[in-house]
Amino acid sequence: MEESHDFQFILPLNNNDLLNSRGDQFYVQQIYAANEIPEQLLACKSKVHHSDPFYIFEHFDTYYSIIESKANDAAAIRNLMRAFDLLYLTVDQLGGQLAPLLASNEAPSSRDRVRYLNLTKMCIYLMTQTVKRIDVVVQQVLKEQQFNQQKKRGKQAETLEQYPDWDVKRGKFLVQLFNMMQHHLEKLWNPPVAEESFVTMVCDICYRTLELVPPRPDNRHVIDTLFHIFGIAIKRYNHAITFPARTLQILRSTEHASTAVANGILLLHEEYSISTVFSIIMKDLVEALTLDTSDTAVSRNFSNFLTEFSGIAPKLMIPHLSKLGDELLDCESHVLRNCVLQIMGDAIVSELTSEELDDEMKEARNEFLDNLVAHVNDISAHVRSKVMHIWHHLKEQHAIPLSFQIKVLREAVDRLEDKSSLVRRAAIQLIKAFLENNPYSGKLSLEELIKKHEKEVQVMEQLDEVIAEERKQAEKFTEQWETVVPELSPIVEENVREFPELQFDKEEELDVLINRILPLLLDKNYKDAVVLVRKADYMAGNQDLSQQLKPEEHCAYLLALFNTYIKLANGCKDSSEEMLKQIKTVDFLKDSIEFSHVATSAMPKMLEMLLSKTNTDVFEAVDLFTTGYLFGIHGTETGMQRMLNLVWSSDKEKRDAVSNAYRRVLFTTDLTGRAHAIKVVQNLSKFLSKIEYGHYTAMEMLMGEWVASENIDALIIQVLFERFTLKLEGTTKDESRLALQLLIMASQSKSTIASANRTIIEDIAIGDRVRQDPRIYTACLQLLVNSIDANNNSKYYKRYPSNAKFVRDITSLFLSFFFHPKLPEFDSLAMSLFEYYYRMCQAPDELAQNIVSELIRRFNKQWLITDTQPEELPPTQTTDIPYSQTLPLTQDPSQTVLPSQPPKGPVRMPVYLVSRFVFCIGFMIIKEMIFLDMDVYNNMKFREELTALEEKKNKKDVASALRRQTMNVSAMEVRKRLSGVAAEPQQEPDDDLVGATAEDNIAEEINAICEDMLLYNPSALMSKIYPIIIEICKKPGEYRDPQLQQAATLTLARLMTVSSKFCESNMSFLMNILNLTKNMKIKCNTVVGLSDLTFRFPNIIEPWTSHFYAQLHEENSELRLTAVKMLSHLILHEMIRVKGQIADLALCIVDESDEIKNITQQFFKEIANKSNILYNVLPDIISKLGDIKLHLEEDKYRTIMRYILGLIQKDRQIETLVEKLCLRFPLTRTERQWRDIAYCLSLLSYNERALKKLIDNVQHFKDKVQIDEVYQSFKLIISSTSKLAKPELKAVVAEFETRLNECLQVTEPGANPPAEGAPAAGNETRMNKTKTAKSANKAQSGRQPKRRNARQKSSSEEESSEEEASARRQAGKQPKQHQRKQTVASSDESESSEEERPAPAKNQSSRRRK
Repeated sequence: MEESHDFQFILPLNNNDLLNSRGDQFYVQQIYAANEIPEQLLACKSKVHHSDPFYIFEHFDTYYSIIESKANDAAAIRNLMRAFDLLYLTVDQLGGQLAPLLASNEAPSSRDRVRYLNLTKMCIYLMTQTVKRIDVVVQQVLKEQQFNQQKKRGKQAETLEQYPDWDVKRGKFLVQLFNMMQHHLEKLWNPPVAEESFVTMVCDICYRTLELVPPRPDNRHVIDTLFHIFGIAIKRYNHAITFPARTLQILRSTEHASTAVANGILLLHEEYSISTVFSIIMKDLVEALTLDTSDTAVSRNFSNFLTEFSGIAPKLMIPHLSKLGDELLDCESHVLRNCVLQIMGDAIVSELTSEELDDEMKEARNEFLDNLVAHVNDISAHVRSKVMHIWHHLKEQHAIPLSFQIKVLREAVDRLEDKSSLVRRAAIQLIKAFLENNPYSGKLSLEELIKKHEKEVQVMEQLDEVIAEERKQAEKFTEQWETVVPELSPIVEENVREFPELQFDKEEELDVLINRILPLLLDKNYKDAVVLVRKADYMAGNQDLSQQLKPEEHCAYLLALFNTYIKLANGCKDSSEEMLKQIKTVDFLKDSIEFSHVATSAMPKMLEMLLSKTNTDVFEAVDLFTTGYLFGIHGTETGMQRMLNLVWSSDKEKRDAVSNAYRRVLFTTDLTGRAHAIKVVQNLSKFLSKIEYGHYTAMEMLMGEWVASENIDALIIQVLFERFTLKLEGTTKDESRLALQLLIMASQSKSTIASANRTIIEDIAIGDRVRQDPRIYTACLQLLVNSIDANNNSKYYKRYPSNAKFVRDITSLFLSFFFHPKLPEFDSLAMSLFEYYYRMCQAPDELAQNIVSELIRRFNKQWLITDTQPEELPPTQTTDIPYSQTLPLTQDPSQTVLPSQPPKGPVRMPVYLVSRFVFCIGFMIIKEMIFLDMDVYNNMKFREELTALEEKKNKKDVASALRRQTMNVSAMEVRKRLSGVAAEPQQEPDDDLVGATAEDNIAEEINAICEDMLLYNPSALMSKIYPIIIEICKKPGEYRDPQLQQAATLTLARLMTVSSKFCESNMSFLMNILNLTKNMKIKCNTVVGLSDLTFRFPNIIEPWTSHFYAQLHEENSELRLTAVKMLSHLILHEMIRVKGQIADLALCIVDESDEIKNITQQFFKEIANKSNILYNVLPDIISKLGDIKLHLEEDKYRTIMRYILGLIQKDRQIETLVEKLCLRFPLTRTERQWRDIAYCLSLLSYNERALKKLIDNVQHFKDKVQIDEVYQSFKLIISSTSKLAKPELKAVVAEFETRLNECLQVTEPGANPPAEGAPAAGNETRMNKTKTAKSANKAQSGRQPKRRNARQKSSSEEESSEEEASARRQAGKQPKQHQRKQTVASSDESESSEEERPAPAKNQSSRRRK
């Protein structure tokens, strides 16, 4: 065996190199077959048990055969694992023998050195090759298993059961390798330098392992072992050059290696003091990224590494950040920019927040912050969003210097208008963080801060005057001191020379001694003064310091003390330090004001985001308004009120967000018990005091929720009543009234709040307080009405007798209020009284009629004034409004209103009394109708049911009778249901038929009362009064008071709701008022009245619908707003058929008024959720808005269509819409119309079928593509659809792009672009078709009226316009039929498909007319 050891083992570049024999080099002599290997392994095992590692020299071929075997069967894998186990033991034995050999101070003999060198290289070679081979097989098995799982194959691939605990074994191998590397292996070489191939072989298996090991916590020890090996290789084996290159290669290709490499490099720095390697890696990494940033995977991997490393070792990263910023912040990859900016943010938080930073570190920090500020406006939304999050983190960690606070906040406010919702959301969160962590104040109310600033500025100015005075005093003192010093200096020198050290008794106070010095100086008793100064210094405890001074220094010291003590005795002060503090205070307040200004500037933008279609915008806006309101930011009050609009949202998440926001603001306190209740009531009262009238109903809704959820509990209700009754100390009258309003809101959802305290409320309602403030009278009656349980039917509660004392008292009070000329809010007061009558009292119609009669009696008796000259009022409308029919002959109005013997001269009543009287008539008749329709009807039904129950004898009949009970149903609803409007199949025909007949009888009886008796019965009061109302409305020139006209018009509309006969006879008169009056309030009231009439008598109002839409074009924004509200309300309740006129409503999306714009957007959003309503009218909207006669600006058209088409989400609707829009191309004549249609097409989202529709209809727009804007719209469809598209869709996109390019090629060579209004040249067939279509359009358009007149047309005219549109489609088809005879076969197929396509549109149009 000894002879066999005379060889040299050369590490091969390729394993096959060992098969060649070269000189004394070791080579493999025999490759064993698979069936021979087990026997050879048994021989190897026997040698291992003898602890002789040199057996490798003889059995190297065995292990080599196993490594080189390509078989992957169970036997081969078993041999591989057995070989690994044996080699592990062999290397362990080798290490045991090498340790004493290499640790010895004496160098090993040449023979031993060569033997152990060969053995070491052979063992490590075999071991690393075996591990590589096992890793390859394991990875292959894992891939097959993963592939089979993805394909969901029934037969699973080979599992890892044949590699038990391989991860553990590999970890042990690496530890063993580390132990081997710790020996001074370099001594085995001569000279003692390990050959590079050996080090490369050892590190190569480590690099491979680093690529394979996943980043799990249980693998942490493996990673640490690898980098310990790298550390030794770099320190002792000259591996420093190779390591950075291989590490970068791993980072480039392996996604999960970033964490391991980052931790490993830190380990090298801490354990082995290797820092240059990281610098090299950073340099090479930046160079690699600078050369190529287009590879997103590489950018992402490098970014992950940089982020990981900066998180665990920011100190090491900071020196390289400047270069990273310079090189990578301008690169294309947003991932890299995000990475660098994130590292800068982490570095600032972890290392650069201390106030003790040196100038260099401060400069670096400011550079990083400047980069973060700059990239708030980065081109990429991902970067902008990321930077916002970084600033948010910095703010939460209090790492933003004061000098950057306002600058960053201003940038965040600007980003609220960002096109990306992610950026907007991050900006809102950042602004919120600035408010919550602001360094200025807990309350940022702008008014308070400005007041504080002004106050502190005044203090600073006063201090400035004081300092100026002190300076004058100091100058005067200096002059006096300079005259004293020459006399005093010799005496001080003499005293110090004679008495260098003096001891004194500490009996006197220092202040007393100082005050005694000045009189001695004034008396020029310098000797005693010097002694007192030295004594004062001794009392101050400075004797040790005085002894250390030289005589001349001691003299100067005593003179300085003289100067100081005399200043103190004279009362001289130095306010310069106080001035510095004051300057800082003023600057701080100035910054606070600027901070508040910037925060306030965000609020208008947040108001827009409350109405955003993106839910995250809405949620974040609600959150920010809540936070800003708590900090007192100006403008948040408006936002908190606008949030009330979201209470009506159909999205439950939005409603919950608003409700939670108000809970946070109004119900969150640091108090408990009664103190908490009082604070909550204060919060509610403050909020209610600032609420707008339009948001009152939403507040009622929220109050109902809070009462139901017991946020408003019994204790809060008690405090509210204490405030209302003025029993709570310190309550003002306004606070009492607000508490009453809150009680009204709360009682709407919980009637016992009012019913349990009825006596208290009634006492206040007729007490002395109401005479001082009639609003309390109004509110008390409203609260009493709420004592009725809304869940019960009106037949179950007890009504007051009409002659009850309380009823008489409130009636008497009302009559006294009625004649008070300066009474505010009379309408509300009158409404509350009549509401109380009709809800709470027996025979309310008699009570109401008695009041009217009493008012007339008082008018006739004494409440008249004479006036020789009528008061001149400015004309508000035409002097006479034409009446549609002759007034009915009734009693002379003068007999009702005027006295029987009027005084001489014109007799006139105060106009405010007439206005109030007329208003009362109108509201009374409405309540009378509702009383009949609801209360009387249900009461009669209740009586009928009781009678039926008595007549029934068996349980079945009783159950049947109970089933027919009517709960809170109106007679009008029953009549509509029974007339077939909402008929449903009957379950039990016989019984239900009887009940239905009975219901019909009662409902018909009540309807007859409303139709014939209330207004037309000669004995009825209203029959004598309504002609006066009509007379007032008919002659606005004679009755010129605006309020009287408003009351009369409103009352007329209310009278019309009672009787269809009266409504029909006065409908044209009401329309004349609407069209001719110049009083905007009358117009608004008339529009609201028409809305009510539509619900009451839809068939009568339907022909007048166009007058609704006409109001949308009025100049007055209040009238437009009213019209939008009413129309949207009627359409959403399906009281108006949605027709082409809805295009007028669509125009309100670009209205000047934000409120109109918001309501219109919300309306279209609602109808988009209702079946196919919006989809069905879209073609009409597009057609009417695209009409050139409308002269709608292109930007406005695009804004409208962008919003409306964004609401169409169903694929089927989009596909049909694509076809309809394409069919509009041949029917339009101008370039502007073609641009509009193409733009609408570009707004849709395309799937495969929609794109195919576009391809099928190319012939309709192929001549229009020559126009650049049209072409760009189609290119936009291609680019937007291609993004993230599946392969199937991309193929269709490519086909469409090809067809589009073919359209360009048709007319490009030598052709002129088509002029506006003319067909594209270069294609005769297309020209003929276009001309024919244009002539048909021209013929049709000649019969259409102008737009102004179109607004006034009736519904029958609208239907005819739809027929004209259908005719246009037919006209568009005629030239195609004619042309087909003249074209080739391929063209014939195209034309026939084009001819057949418009048919569905025609059918759909006819369906709409039905």
